[in-house]
Amino acid sequence: MRGKIQAVTLLPKPSQKLYIWQLTTHTLALLVTLFAPLILLHKLLLLLFLAMYILYSHRQSQRSNRNHILKARIEHDGRSRLTMGDGRRLNAKIRTDSVVTPWLILLRFDLKQGWLSPTMVLFEDALPHEQRRQLRVLLKFGGINQEDG
Repeated sequence: MRGKIQAVTLLPKPSQKLYIWQLTTHTLALLVTLFAPLILLHKLLLLLFLAMYILYSHRQSQRSNRNHILKARIEHDGRSRLTMGDGRRLNAKIRTDSVVTPWLILLRFDLKQGWLSPTMVLFEDALPHEQRRQLRVLLKFGGINQEDG
């Protein structure tokens, strides 16, 4: 059956649900910090760190970020070709600890070179239904969980 499983090309669009999730968690962190019974200096330090993290998170989510995965082509055996935000094309292998649920997809990759492990975080509205279905089939029935020979 492995021979009939097709490669999947993922071209995610920006996710409105991911944006809402990030906005909600940052707002809750801000409210907790503001109403926490802390010394004013500690509150100000926490608010400064929170502002820096929000800026960092926003910059990481930009499609032009060099570490952002714009496109991923995943073969039936887990070999992948990634196109990054700065145009680099990297060879990778999908990791077995990737997660695909009906509402959230976390795809982790091991690069052939380097020590970074890029991750693709996709909410259900980032991919069409058919691509999500193909990805679930590939991860379940492909040769991804088998060791390299």
